[in-house]
Amino acid sequence: MDSVILTSLDDGILAVQLNNPSVRNALSQPMGAQLQCELRDAANDPGVRVVILTGVGEAFCAGADVSKLGVLDPADKVMAKYADDPIMQGFEQRNLRIRGNADTATLLHDMGKPTIAMVRGPAAGAGMSMAIACDFRIASETAFFTTAFSRIGASGDLGCAYYLMQLVGPTKARELLMLSDRVDAAEALRIGLVSKVVADADLLAETTAFARRLADGPPVAIRYIKNNLVAAEGINMDAYLDQEARNMLRCFETEDSKEAIAAFKDKRAPVFKGI
Repeated sequence: MDSVILTSLDDGILAVQLNNPSVRNALSQPMGAQLQCELRDAANDPGVRVVILTGVGEAFCAGADVSKLGVLDPADKVMAKYADDPIMQGFEQRNLRIRGNADTATLLHDMGKPTIAMVRGPAAGAGMSMAIACDFRIASETAFFTTAFSRIGASGDLGCAYYLMQLVGPTKARELLMLSDRVDAAEALRIGLVSKVVADADLLAETTAFARRLADGPPVAIRYIKNNLVAAEGINMDAYLDQEARNMLRCFETEDSKEAIAAFKDKRAPVFKGI
């Protein structure tokens, strides 16, 4: 069985690929757990100077794998131990899992190395959250972004509102989160959501050249530049993520969320009732 995360290190540039192209690299619990392990290693590996996050095939990441919502990671010792215990589906344990998922975006945002999202095709939901947590986004002309959370009656996770506020400001962040509109590559560049848009055929070469400039820079200085930038954001991220996890879980408990997920599976429009 192929690994859901692929990595390759070339002269200081680590490429990390989400590898589930049959579902447009939608994020499952096992994929997220493996991705976190790879990012933690990258953060601590002195041989890694830059991290490029991308997806295999024609998509960056289409969000959470809706077909696997609630499916536990069998490789997780705690989850395996309590797999058949109702406690794992209780509020507290589900809240801990959602909060823990946010560590993926936190690692991309906070690690002392530049991180680049190389985006082609959809970056939706959790995929968009990961992309905007990176320091830079280089997008193919095929790329598009959507928060997607409101479409399933959810408020968002992986720090999405926080990172959007930093990038596009409060008004645009509200619009993108509440309406879940699709933002194409040109519009993403106009509003400051991405750093650069290039032809699809040039995406890898352009991203690699950009990464090479960063990898060739002074690693310690870049680490502290990034540290200063994160500190300058001036918000208690732990408090925000705790609130975000609680809100996300509360949304998943609503009938609207259940209806939206059912509608997604049935390929029909959801009917929201506010309950």
